[in-house]
Amino acid sequence: MKFKLSGIKNSKHIYKTMEAKNPQEAYDKAEILGITPVDIIPIESFSIQSFFPYEHELLLSFRQISFMLGSAIAIDEIFQQCITSCVHPKIKSMYQDILKSLLQGNSLSASFSKFVSIVGHLRVAMIEVGENSASLPEIFELLAKEIEQKQEESAEFKKKFFYPCMVFICTILAFGFLNAKVLPEFTRLFEEMSIELPFLTKALIFSGNFFSQWGIFILISLIFVGSVMKQIPQKSKIFREKFHRYFLKLPIFGKIFLYRDLHRYFLAFYFCEKAGLEIKLSLKNAYLSLKNEFLKAKFQEVSAWIEKGENLSNALCKIEILDVMSRGLIISGEKSGNLERMLQISSIHYKNLYSQNLERFNRWLEPIMSIFVGFLVLWFALGILTPMWNLNSAVL
Repeated sequence: MKFKLSGIKNSKHIYKTMEAKNPQEAYDKAEILGITPVDIIPIESFSIQSFFPYEHELLLSFRQISFMLGSAIAIDEIFQQCITSCVHPKIKSMYQDILKSLLQGNSLSASFSKFVSIVGHLRVAMIEVGENSASLPEIFELLAKEIEQKQEESAEFKKKFFYPCMVFICTILAFGFLNAKVLPEFTRLFEEMSIELPFLTKALIFSGNFFSQWGIFILISLIFVGSVMKQIPQKSKIFREKFHRYFLKLPIFGKIFLYRDLHRYFLAFYFCEKAGLEIKLSLKNAYLSLKNEFLKAKFQEVSAWIEKGENLSNALCKIEILDVMSRGLIISGEKSGNLERMLQISSIHYKNLYSQNLERFNRWLEPIMSIFVGFLVLWFALGILTPMWNLNSAVL
């Protein structure tokens, strides 16, 4: 393992990279070289695991931190245990830096704030609240539940789309192989026998020749257009917002992503309220949980209305995004002083709508994929067999 050493030698500050099994060995080697070590930082070596998702490991480590904090174990010992138990390089490195920051006298929330890209604004804000209110065990348990719900939602989405996508890809590959390897043999046979080819066979031969000649060009063009279409929204917020607005109007598919984002918004809002964050900070963190730019612009208006003195229910009703049930829940929650519970119910409501629409889309997608596969198989079979049947009829 390599370490980056920062130290002093002959009254000069020097930096050096050295190999050692652990930081202590690196420290000993530095002293042998006459260097007084100031800082020893491990250098991450390349690992394929760094490309893998880390949310599950973050969930397990938050649960571990919650349990150990509840058992009154010293904070440095807790993070030492997290470093030992973590496998993902990003999470392990994060906890190493957090432990180092804590030993330097920084607060826990300040230490986590350096890793917003990994942990997220919502979780850092909740850790700060837990730190100020002496309720860190409960906060880390809440964060673990939030990550768990997010993972369940993601797993459900992937599960519904995995099979249809695999069927589509395998069908295209199989059809491409038949066009490239099998069809040319039959084409030569038909040419040698001077058979009058039916429309289906001509269309099959034309498609085979077209994709053989232009397939690579089409693939490169699609990749280029896809990369351009990906870059344009990133550079133009107006374009991105309009695109996301029309995307939500797509039948069934648009509702899936609308309800998914609304579920995330109310779930984040609920966790912030449960953690005791003030309303403005709760709205900000809930806003950051959204992915759709059109919805972000709409919910940003909510914060603006709150700033002007409107109550939450009126501000949410003005953006005309929520359904009647959610608006009623927020109004009743605000009047009864039970807003936290109503936010949770709204989150569950949109999660159910998301699951129902995803299931409905999947019910339509599977038969459509079956029809598509059947059409390709029938087309290929008739394209090959019809000339042979015509030849047999002519001979008889």
